[in-house]
Amino acid sequence: MRLVGALLLLLLGSRSAAADVELKNDSFIDGQAVVFSGGFGIGDIGASRFVAPEAGRILTKVQLLFGAATTTKTMTLRVYDDTAGTDTPGNMLFFGDFEMAGSDTAMQELQPDMPVELPAQFRIGLEFQHQGVPTIANDNDMTNAADRNYLFAPNLGGWLKSSTAGVKGDWIIRAFIDGEGGPIGQVCTGNGDCPTGEFCDTDIGACTFECRTTDDCNGNICNSLGQCLIDASEGGCCRTDRGGGEVAALFGIGLVAILLRRRRCAG
Repeated sequence: MRLVGALLLLLLGSRSAAADVELKNDSFIDGQAVVFSGGFGIGDIGASRFVAPEAGRILTKVQLLFGAATTTKTMTLRVYDDTAGTDTPGNMLFFGDFEMAGSDTAMQELQPDMPVELPAQFRIGLEFQHQGVPTIANDNDMTNAADRNYLFAPNLGGWLKSSTAGVKGDWIIRAFIDGEGGPIGQVCTGNGDCPTGEFCDTDIGACTFECRTTDDCNGNICNSLGQCLIDASEGGCCRTDRGGGEVAALFGIGLVAILLRRRRCAG
């Protein structure tokens, strides 16, 4: 494994930031150290489970950190139905090959060229077509959501939780789905589990936010938990919908566009 300081860059795309909802399990932010896991071999998979607000959302893109070397390698993106919640996922919904040039500082972006309709709970996997680096990364906060991070390794018996194999952090793999709202982040049971400026959406058990400033709330108040308040004079009730208003961009640092072309797809 290789420990480096990584810089997260905002990627440009054809869709606006407000048109997609980000799902993630990791706590990584720009400038933090990450761990690149170099033990993967051909056919091994690193995978993350995600929970969407409801079934029927469309997967628009996947982002991941893929580094520890700068060579170009082919990786296979796999999307599974994960409704059962077992270590082994259900039916495969999509797979396709992408060529990626490794980078310690730039997030890679993979865009399926066909609609991928998702169940409420699904899994994103990255299958290796090579040995070693470049490779996927996990965050370095030394915590691991055991029911969100997985490995497939034939020499270890197939699918298993990554924590069982000794991985300390969460995979830096993120799914973007259609719809409006703030990003859906780390697992939580209450607001105290969430970073500053986010609240716990207990319906899906994940941290999120609706706003960063009052401009994101159509002139209403944005509170310290990142929630829009309808009327501060009436006690500051939170909005009942999470879709109204524009959502502030997550990252305010340099821009870079990385477009990865899918080479193969089978239904």
